[in-house]
Amino acid sequence: MAKIEIRSGRYRVAWRLCDNDGRLIRNEHGKPLYQSSTWLTEKLAKRARDIAEGHRHSWTAQQVEHEILGPPAEEPTSGSPTLAQWFDQWLGSTTRITPGTRATYQQQFRDHISSTFGPMPLDQITALDIGRWVNRRRADGAKNTTVTRDFSLLQQCLDAGIRARHIERNPCKDTDFVRNQTADDDTGEDEAAAFSHDDFVLLRERFDKKWHPLLNFLAYTGTRWSEATAVATEHIVAPSANSPRPKVRISRAWKRTGLGAERYLGTTKGRRRRELTIDMELFEDLRPLLENKKKGDLVFSGDEGQMIDYSNFYHRVWRPAMIEAQRCPSHPPPMRGERTPGLKGRCRDHGGTNDHGKPCGAWLSPGWNRCANHIGAHPEAVSDCDCSGILRLEVHDGGPHRLRHSCATWMFARGVPPLVVSRRLGHATLAITSEIYGHLMPDSDEEAAAALGGMRSKPAVEKAADEDDVDQDADLGEEE
Repeated sequence: MAKIEIRSGRYRVAWRLCDNDGRLIRNEHGKPLYQSSTWLTEKLAKRARDIAEGHRHSWTAQQVEHEILGPPAEEPTSGSPTLAQWFDQWLGSTTRITPGTRATYQQQFRDHISSTFGPMPLDQITALDIGRWVNRRRADGAKNTTVTRDFSLLQQCLDAGIRARHIERNPCKDTDFVRNQTADDDTGEDEAAAFSHDDFVLLRERFDKKWHPLLNFLAYTGTRWSEATAVATEHIVAPSANSPRPKVRISRAWKRTGLGAERYLGTTKGRRRRELTIDMELFEDLRPLLENKKKGDLVFSGDEGQMIDYSNFYHRVWRPAMIEAQRCPSHPPPMRGERTPGLKGRCRDHGGTNDHGKPCGAWLSPGWNRCANHIGAHPEAVSDCDCSGILRLEVHDGGPHRLRHSCATWMFARGVPPLVVSRRLGHATLAITSEIYGHLMPDSDEEAAAALGGMRSKPAVEKAADEDDVDQDADLGEEE
């Protein structure tokens, strides 16, 4: 049945699309297709719900909206292709993207863009249409970063439409959209989350020691997960007489041929190969991993030499260690459930829910008012005390990628020039580094002001000497 949800003061009606016989319509991945429409008043939302249910959920959101608001005015015919037609042509002709990126773009367009703009001719898409679409996406609960990603894809596609002379101007550039922001006084998404070095050391101790070399490598090289786990034995360069410092060559990364498909080894993001100098302590961490391995073997691998899957590592290794590091032995998180001898029934009868917030149907554990799985602390619960030696996160987890941000933060704190940081991180341009880490470089502006101020405060004697030097240089120039 259709349901009504209140989001940001608006009423969202959602239902699963069915055929005329009431059977669910599924996409190519076997998942049900959902329809949704957003309304300003509860009265309109209830009417939309009744219409959807009256047609046994076989009507699309557009059909429901047309039933309530009336059909749209007739649009003049256009010689431009529709966005859906042009998107297929543009993506099919794009050569410098991986198969995985191509599949991601296709899914983005299908899930977030096509229903609004797909049938529209390119020359009829306006900035007003795009602005309303952005606001609707936000009202539906999409994160700012997700909206930015979708907006960027639409802008790329329309830019290509200009080059093909289907349109003269990109309407995306006529909007007031600012990436990752929702309002003029909004500073955008949280800054790149980073650990202090003390916090990293504290967290590392919560991992099994076999993972320490990988964690150290990520934190002290700033490489991406896909790059670090693709490093082979020959990419670690031992110190020599000509090069006394050990190095690591970053030249490849794991890629996907499509969504959910097998991974393969390809070039790094941005196609940037780089050679990073590492310290001897990190090299000594890596040395045991190189023993008994031949050329081509992965330095960081599973028990059978296979690639370390990010999702498995995050859920089975990283996340449990993060939770443990945030739990205080003296002040553990509260228990779910209480000892209540003699109770019978199911966990849900006493307010028990599973990890997805749904009523839990498991039988009670003897002597408790919860089932055996829901007696202890919630899996994600952490301590809220102020004790020392406990990890405190002010922003979201971020996963192992947080170690890359930490590496950049540490380098800037030690005064490493931005260009060097950019090259070590493998950014395509310095502008990308500045956009992500610009807030970490305030001293650069202060140093510039101090240098310029120093020129003004130079003693008069030195100024006169400088002027004499200039005169002499001018005389020499005339003689030459």
